[in-house]
Amino acid sequence: MILKKMPPVGFLNEGRLMIEALAWDASKNMDIDVTVMVDETLPPEDAPQLPEDSAVQSVACGRDIKLLLEIAPDFDHIIFIAPETQGVLVHSLQEIENAGFGDRLTNCPIPFVIAASDKHTTCTILAAAGIPTPTGYTVPAGGGLPDDCHLPAVLKPRMSAGCDGLRIVNSHTDFIAPETDSRIEHLISGIHGSCCCLCTSDSVIPLLPCQQVFTNRPQPAYLGCEPAPVALHSRIQALAVQSITALERATDSRAHGWVGVDMILGSHDDGRDDRVLEINPRLTTSFVGLSRGQQDGLLGPLLNHIRGKPIRLAPWNKESCTFSLVSK
Repeated sequence: MILKKMPPVGFLNEGRLMIEALAWDASKNMDIDVTVMVDETLPPEDAPQLPEDSAVQSVACGRDIKLLLEIAPDFDHIIFIAPETQGVLVHSLQEIENAGFGDRLTNCPIPFVIAASDKHTTCTILAAAGIPTPTGYTVPAGGGLPDDCHLPAVLKPRMSAGCDGLRIVNSHTDFIAPETDSRIEHLISGIHGSCCCLCTSDSVIPLLPCQQVFTNRPQPAYLGCEPAPVALHSRIQALAVQSITALERATDSRAHGWVGVDMILGSHDDGRDDRVLEINPRLTTSFVGLSRGQQDGLLGPLLNHIRGKPIRLAPWNKESCTFSLVSK
């Protein structure tokens, strides 16, 4: 496992949470030995808090992939955590595959990751498959607001993670030319739903649907998540599986490991105004809450699923699944 240090504080916080959740989850299973790669430049207050039985591999700045490739032969599985921003996820996975360790990755194959990492490409593929997405347009770096774009809208980098670079555009005066190639899409009102799935070459298993919480600001921030209302579960899970399947067909590849799908659930019970926003081809922050909701954790089921072994999930402890990035 690797903690990919990035400049935005949000990336550091969420990356630390994910790495901690994975390590503590693994500590519940005596059959799993864990080595966590941690940037040696992190101050003590920012370093992940890990179980005593976790091995820590200190990483010099800029040597993360090189060191990972050096120790990879000693491990059965690599869980690579990185954002899509600036192509970090794609390029890192390509290096690992080129070095001959692709079969040890729990991540999705490169064609799937490339398509899912680009928010506009993802929505184009989904819309072509009949899956509802917000109407959107591309905006090149330094470009202006498209003439036919209705406001309010959401401007987001085509390759990003979380709320990085996301901005709400309520009026023409709110628009600021993006620094990188972006997508602007109609702002959809409703519940921010999310569903994470365990994926292999022959099955996609949706987990407990969640409701994401964000700040109500021109530049929203992710605050955490909680279990979605039960009445929305089937809609969220169905859209997640359909979306992953559509991207698989379009890229002629199969999702592998942990994949998250984000969407907006509208007010109509028949789902006519639901919209899928993006697909995250990697471990997502939702793992933090969901792993707490399973007595034996989720790392064991994840690894068993990609090994082709049967998995058993206990009834969800929904209260434990709720988590917040804001200290109380």
